[in-house]
Amino acid sequence: MISQQLLVKQKEKVIRVKLKLFWLYVAFSLLFSANDVFAQRKKADFFLKPQTGIWFGPVTPVFSTADDVDTALWGGGFVRFNVLSLPLKIGFDSSYEHFKSEGVKELTVIPVYGNVLWRLPFDMPLAFQLKAGAGSAKVTIEPDNASQWDPLGMLGFELSFPAGKWINIGLRIDYLFIYEGYIKGASKNGHIINTGLTLYLNIGI
Repeated sequence: MISQQLLVKQKEKVIRVKLKLFWLYVAFSLLFSANDVFAQRKKADFFLKPQTGIWFGPVTPVFSTADDVDTALWGGGFVRFNVLSLPLKIGFDSSYEHFKSEGVKELTVIPVYGNVLWRLPFDMPLAFQLKAGAGSAKVTIEPDNASQWDPLGMLGFELSFPAGKWINIGLRIDYLFIYEGYIKGASKNGHIINTGLTLYLNIGI
């Protein structure tokens, strides 16, 4: 019993160290990149360009989901299109997220969803974006090998800035709600928070 508790504490310590190293890397990346960004004014509104990109960072189960599985490091990709010249974008996102636990249970989630992004009206190189969307998530539970597609809703926030003509760098925080209340006998829904460093590629410049 004591050895098991020591293993749990050691694993929690490793996870905390990984998260600290990740956010330290993010902080230094933003610090060095920001020097070039704020040294010049924008020559183009990069938000008004179609974009594709990837992100990587901690995926954290919260609320009741945190009782079953642990935080992990994963990522995903996205593509976005403009709505005329409005401060809106239509986006499509997906990611791969695999969670382990202290026991034998493992959870894999593959969310696929669309969203609408709205840029807050601040006149500065930084772009602050709110987003909301819906779609579906493929949920697989091991070792039961049970797999199904569940309805999904999401809310999120992004901060990004240009790091050249073709590239933007940013941070994202997304809350994913996986609805399983329609399943007979189900007592829990899924709750995940994705945070990560994001790399955007501006298209059509």
